[in-house]
Amino acid sequence: MSRLLKIARREYLAYVRTVGFWLSIVALPLVLSISVLAPMLMMKSAKPERLAIVDLTGQTMGPALAKAIVVNQNRDAARALRAAALSAAGPKAQEEVRKAQAQGGDAAGREALARYNPAAAARYKPPRAKVIVLPPPAEAQVAANSRAAGVVARREVGEKRLDSVLILSGRDDAVVMDLWSRNLAAPVLENDLKTAVGEIMRERALARAGVSAQTLKAADDLRPAFNSLSPKAASGEKVSLRDRLPTIVGFAAGMLLWSMILTGASILLNSVIEEKSSKILEVLLSSASVPEIMGGKILGVAGLTLTVLGVWAMGGWLALLNFAPGLAGDLVAVLLGKGLLFYFGAYLVGGYLMYAALFAGVGAFCESQRDAQTLLGPIMMVMTIPVLFMGQAIRSPEAPILSALSWIPPFTPFLMPVRIASDPPLVQVIGTTVLMAVTVVAIIAFSTRAFHVGALATGKVNLKTLIGLILRKQAG
Repeated sequence: MSRLLKIARREYLAYVRTVGFWLSIVALPLVLSISVLAPMLMMKSAKPERLAIVDLTGQTMGPALAKAIVVNQNRDAARALRAAALSAAGPKAQEEVRKAQAQGGDAAGREALARYNPAAAARYKPPRAKVIVLPPPAEAQVAANSRAAGVVARREVGEKRLDSVLILSGRDDAVVMDLWSRNLAAPVLENDLKTAVGEIMRERALARAGVSAQTLKAADDLRPAFNSLSPKAASGEKVSLRDRLPTIVGFAAGMLLWSMILTGASILLNSVIEEKSSKILEVLLSSASVPEIMGGKILGVAGLTLTVLGVWAMGGWLALLNFAPGLAGDLVAVLLGKGLLFYFGAYLVGGYLMYAALFAGVGAFCESQRDAQTLLGPIMMVMTIPVLFMGQAIRSPEAPILSALSWIPPFTPFLMPVRIASDPPLVQVIGTTVLMAVTVVAIIAFSTRAFHVGALATGKVNLKTLIGLILRKQAG
């Protein structure tokens, strides 16, 4: 055991002392942060679109559209405040903010949020308006037709006095929209403007058919009172965010395992290939047993991977406590409430050992990365299959095909965590876990023999030769 731990320590320190290790810790959070924050930063830094509406319909379509734009922007701001309340203080705070908004607008909504989380209320900033409606050029507004108005719009946009000019022409059910924009690829407001004008046309068509404005408003305000209920919910009835968290966390655990295998096992593979090509592996075999060498390498790389994940988890947890304390509390309750932390951990460890042992055994036969790519092809194909089904497991965790795939040990550690929220039958949970454990033991035994044979083998070895060598070793 002491030699195993020494080898594990050697593997761990060999990578921790490199610059690449520390860069790997920083790189992924930095990329993820940029990918999440980039759209937000762009929205905050981007100036509102300066839009002018030229109304040639003679039916006050322009003023109605300008009013609809303001209403939609106010609705987006109200929705953003409710989302902030949910992340900062939970569903109850979100509902109180919604009620306060209905009675007193966003100011009342912020006061309601402040009662639950003053820091979140002080930190909250409403989203910046996407568009500012400016008066249209007088020359365009008195134009005889849309073509003449377009000449003016083209000049205003080309000389950058306006970002967009919308020309409305036609009447009733035949309104035509001409949008002049500085953005050649895809005008920013195109879809929003089409939707808003379509709504106005619908309302006016119903009004011409004899539907009063009051009746139309009452119809638009109709919303069903929808309750998502399940006997599996913690309350026995209404489904809450906490009830859905196990599935989300299970999916994250499956993807975490997948990333651990890709990063950790690739490090392990490179280490074995490098030491074999430099004859260090033969020296190690003369002073330690095969299980000690392979086990030490797997343990060292696992510690390295867990160190990286631990740093990321700590950073994510601190961010969650700061920006979404309500969600953080629910997450802790979910992980500790039903023993899911142990459940996810068992599949994480089992899955990692299964694939890490395979990578170590295969790596011992490889003289270069090119050889490794040839032998690892089947393993990588197997790993892609559960990823394809994990997204479906969130929506249909009880699908027969998922139940069947869960019994296949290489897929078990990926699919079972995602299915946990659906409370799969106990026989599936125990059966798949036991079968996975037995497979892990068998693969470790097989890979140990492969590691011994491969470490002493020379020349290129294909998959058929590899299996033949291992079987001859077992027979001997």
